[in-house]
Amino acid sequence: MSRILISGYYGFNNAGDDVVLYGIISSLKREQPNISLAVLSNQPDRTAELFGIEAYNRWSFGTIVRELSRSDMLVMGGGTLMQDVTSPRSVLYYLGIVTIAKLLGKPVVFYAQGFGPILKSLSRTMIKRVVNHVNIITVRDYESGEDFKACGVKKAPIYITADPALTISPDDIADQRGKELLHGMFDDPSKPLVAISVRDWKQEQQFKQKIARAADWFIMRGWNVLFLPMHVPSDLAPSQEIMDQMSQPGARLLDAPVTFHDIMSVLKQCNYVVGMRLHSLILACMLRIPFIGISYDPKIDRFVERAGMPNAGHITELDETTLLTLLAERLDNLDHEIDVVTKHSHLLAIEASKSSELVLQALRK
Repeated sequence: MSRILISGYYGFNNAGDDVVLYGIISSLKREQPNISLAVLSNQPDRTAELFGIEAYNRWSFGTIVRELSRSDMLVMGGGTLMQDVTSPRSVLYYLGIVTIAKLLGKPVVFYAQGFGPILKSLSRTMIKRVVNHVNIITVRDYESGEDFKACGVKKAPIYITADPALTISPDDIADQRGKELLHGMFDDPSKPLVAISVRDWKQEQQFKQKIARAADWFIMRGWNVLFLPMHVPSDLAPSQEIMDQMSQPGARLLDAPVTFHDIMSVLKQCNYVVGMRLHSLILACMLRIPFIGISYDPKIDRFVERAGMPNAGHITELDETTLLTLLAERLDNLDHEIDVVTKHSHLLAIEASKSSELVLQALRK
């Protein structure tokens, strides 16, 4: 039985990265049910419990070498691993794992990667030296592929696919847990529900007031408003800060301990999503829920464009009038928006499934 070790940003209570891993696992097992999968994680026991696969300590050098030795392939799985904005150590860590795998003679696949931003010349040099030895690269958008090439990655074949979370079937997401979490939250649960997913970004603050006005606008139009943190605890504070700036009462914050399964189930109950977090938008698309993106990073702009949904612009230039005008236009034609996102979701799911097909082709070789 073939065995794949998956490396990524897992075990950090980030629902976005968790749904990426879930999408990778689901897609690979759909293609080859008897495949053996393992993952490197910050919380191995919790990750093993959540995903039902073996999980090992991502910080133990000896463990990494042992598990790579036992595996037939390394998959660098999903997300934006090649970036040095959050920390310059990120690129070095992931490229270090790739280097160990190649020294052990293991094939390596980059799976539906985003790219950047890369700010440091050392990161670019290391990417060029190491990633050119990768067997296959799949990227979640065209621009990420071009960014790899601009870093000097010329030898490894690059394929444009889509985010692994888009391969998840809405039918596989249970309704009941989401209904339980929302039960009793709102005075009138029959009203349509919008989920708002935000995050802090650097020192930016002004955008929070603009999002607060949008949340007020939803309530005045007869909607229930739910602030949905995708990364706990870091998303709790900005969500609460926006709620504190609202003039209309009634918005709620989902601050109960939840898993990514719970978040998907809650989103399944929603009628619209306003999102800064990339995977709040990707999950909305997968669930055929219309959305509007608010950008802090090019990855937001790239996905929103591929999904055919509106973009309110970058948080540093977010304009209240533009945001509310866009929302009014789209919500007045909600059935059309549903048709658009449904069509794009179907096409993106087909694209996303190509990553697992390429992995298994490489494994057979």
